[in-house]
Amino acid sequence: MSAASDGQRVQREVVWTGWDHQGSEHLQLRIEGDGVRVESRIEGGHDDAFRQLSYQLWLDPEWRVRRMAARLDDGRERRLVTDGAGHWWCDEHGLLSSLTGCLDIDIAATPFTNTLPIRRLGLSSGESASLTVALLSIPSLALNAVRQRYTRLSSRGWRYEGLDSGFTAQLDVDDQGLVLDYPETFRRRRPC
Repeated sequence: MSAASDGQRVQREVVWTGWDHQGSEHLQLRIEGDGVRVESRIEGGHDDAFRQLSYQLWLDPEWRVRRMAARLDDGRERRLVTDGAGHWWCDEHGLLSSLTGCLDIDIAATPFTNTLPIRRLGLSSGESASLTVALLSIPSLALNAVRQRYTRLSSRGWRYEGLDSGFTAQLDVDDQGLVLDYPETFRRRRPC
């Protein structure tokens, strides 16, 4: 599935809130022929460990991460570049060999990054895929490779499994693979 077909441009604004009504995320998504650009701001954390996180993602037309920038309100930040083939670099440490093979990033404070494998894998109902992703923990900004599995249950239903943590959730998504409901964690705010 490409970013935008026939030169079509898509712009979306999406807002999620925490199930506990603590915190929210306001995301702007631009899909164009040459790729996808995401800018988002999260206020409040589910564990109140941070107050604000801003992040940007630059994706290629196949929804593979090419660049990521994340900044906390205390000024700490993390910037990454990837070749889209599983090699990651950061300014401070150069090549991050611990992330070799990861195509996707999972930013722990947002449901958006679940969209990346959902869009990229292109699974049919009943199919599943296991993968290793780069997990960006918040608020530490630590990076680790973690194993996950995505199973497509229906046209808009997915099961997410954190294979290292044992966590499982059923995700409901819209027609573009953006999470509508992530039980006990995030839910999409409906327009007024």
